Amino acid sequence: MLTSNRTKVVNEISRILHDAFGWALTKDRALFEGIFAQDDDFFTYYPDSKSTVIGWGQFEKFLDGWMDPRNIAKGFDIRDLRIVISKSGDVAWFSAVVDDEGEFDGKPWGTRDIRWTGVLEKRGGNWRICQQHMSEANDNSQNEEN
Repeated sequence: MLTSNRTKVVNEISRILHDAFGWALTKDRALFEGIFAQDDDFFTYYPDSKSTVIGWGQFEKFLDGWMDPRNIAKGFDIRDLRIVISKSGDVAWFSAVVDDEGEFDGKPWGTRDIRWTGVLEKRGGNWRICQQHMSEANDNSQNEEN
């Protein structure tokens, strides 16, 4: 892939990854649905084991909570974003560190320094997140306790 094409693809994927959090600021459901692969084998591992998602149907159920008018996304920050595109140009993987914050019914929620990794595949001309994994660094948690 030519450098100029690679830069264009990296910028496109970066926008999609930012939209993966940014859609919540306006509750743009169509944007949300256009970001993720709507597959039975789509999966997300969140930092807590109770929120592991397998399949688009299960992931879509989270929308009820996210779309609840009492749930207000306040902002997010994506840092240290790395995107690698496969030689074939139809698969990419990424890693980043994310902060995400909001409030539910007036009570703040959020995460800081979450490690986020995942894989996208280009389907029908559009990039889709096919899997993602979010985790906390154990050494950060231990340092905070000491």
